[in-house]
Amino acid sequence: MHFGTLKALIRDDRRLQVLLVASLLIQVIICLTAVGIYHPDQHFQLIEFSSWQLHDPSAAGQVWEFGMQIRPTFQVYCFSAYTVICSSMGMHDPYTQLLVLRLLFGLLLFALFNWMCLYYFQRDRRVLFFVLLILNFTWILPYTRTLFSSEMLSSFLFFGMIFVFSLADRRGAKGWWWAALTGFVFSLAFYARFQTAFGMAGFVIWMLIVPTERRLVLPMAIGFAFGAAGNTVLDAAFYHHWVFTPWLYYKANIIDGVAAKMGTSSFVVYIGVLAAVVVAPPLSLALLYTGFKEAVTKRLRDPFTLATLLFIIGHCCVAHKEERFLFPILNVLPIIVGWGLPPLITWWWNQKKGKRRLFNGIAGFSIALNLLLLSILLFTPYSQPIHFTSQLKSRFDSKPVTIYTVQRTPFETEHHLPFVFYRQGTPSLNFNRLGPGDSVRLLPANATYLTATFDQIKDHQRFLDSLGYQRIMYSSRLLWGINEFLDAHGANTINDIWVLYRKK
Repeated sequence: MHFGTLKALIRDDRRLQVLLVASLLIQVIICLTAVGIYHPDQHFQLIEFSSWQLHDPSAAGQVWEFGMQIRPTFQVYCFSAYTVICSSMGMHDPYTQLLVLRLLFGLLLFALFNWMCLYYFQRDRRVLFFVLLILNFTWILPYTRTLFSSEMLSSFLFFGMIFVFSLADRRGAKGWWWAALTGFVFSLAFYARFQTAFGMAGFVIWMLIVPTERRLVLPMAIGFAFGAAGNTVLDAAFYHHWVFTPWLYYKANIIDGVAAKMGTSSFVVYIGVLAAVVVAPPLSLALLYTGFKEAVTKRLRDPFTLATLLFIIGHCCVAHKEERFLFPILNVLPIIVGWGLPPLITWWWNQKKGKRRLFNGIAGFSIALNLLLLSILLFTPYSQPIHFTSQLKSRFDSKPVTIYTVQRTPFETEHHLPFVFYRQGTPSLNFNRLGPGDSVRLLPANATYLTATFDQIKDHQRFLDSLGYQRIMYSSRLLWGINEFLDAHGANTINDIWVLYRKK
């Protein structure tokens, strides 16, 4: 689909315009509010590595992957270049830098995946509307597009290049150049996240299945080899000696079993993850079943099918599993679901009234649950500690302040890894660290401010009330209230929900 066709498609449909504007609004809001990270690796193996590269204060030396030299550095170079550009433009505040990055990257992924959906379903407006609703209003998908993580950068490069390749004129010599370019971009996706190789294997199998594509495997391999050589040079420049990070990564995590030591689980975990991120269960189970059934039985010649299937199957075979490992394929799932919608709709029409009502009730429950989760995620940042540090910065940016804190500061993970990049942007904040447990009883009389997590302070709230401390700021008032409810009923509470106390 050329841009002219895309423009005409949107221009001629008022409802489509409204849907896309609403979708864009959701994406912009969550880009603005999604302060912080989803997983520590997103910060420590990227931002802190970049700070070390630029000779700024950094926590890179405290990350085991740094010492083992298993982290590829292509994305680190990208972030370093971005921060240098920001600094040259006078943008030095780390929170502002990452806000702009979330907007740029989030809107880039928003444009790509919406364009893909418009292309695939342009001839069936009913299915197109459902697919765009799933892509843009499934509770977690807009959030994943804000993450400048290895998972999402590899997703952008890999699936974006597959889409461009499928649209390109691959006849004659042009096909060789397109295949070489595809291989080169695939190498960048691979060096952003090595596990992208599972999806690449699926794409190569697709090329071998389709007779007209077989001749392009060799130029694609040549392009990949050039990209891998370039990334090897980048890694050598970063670590100051020659290293082959794919092998070191495989040796450490698979041969030496480091990944397995972090926990292993069944493939059923990933079935649960997939069911949770396409609208919401139980409707998601029906959508995924019909979508993948249609993909396997009728869409194997589509380049996205085998790439997505082998990506999932490959990850299911790896013992250590985390939900973020599937993030690269989440924004492609609406396309697969869309393939299964026509037969699902036909099935629904062929059912008796009672079954249709039951299905409608299940769908209504799932949609309501999805919208509830979406509304919470829109205005409640997932990364509560970093969000809390941004609140502290806003409150105390104009004057120095001393804050007492229990065990650790909000600029540290639970394992005491410091967010040095953010800490450099808050020179006005000074922390005096108290020890664990009953140390709050040793607060000096001049301690005006105290900060802690819910779990650290829940058993001492009456004591703090007796000293005249009042809660004046939460990382999330909603999540703090949920923790109070959970704690009152003897249930496990949500970690890392922070509060700031002030003495009267």
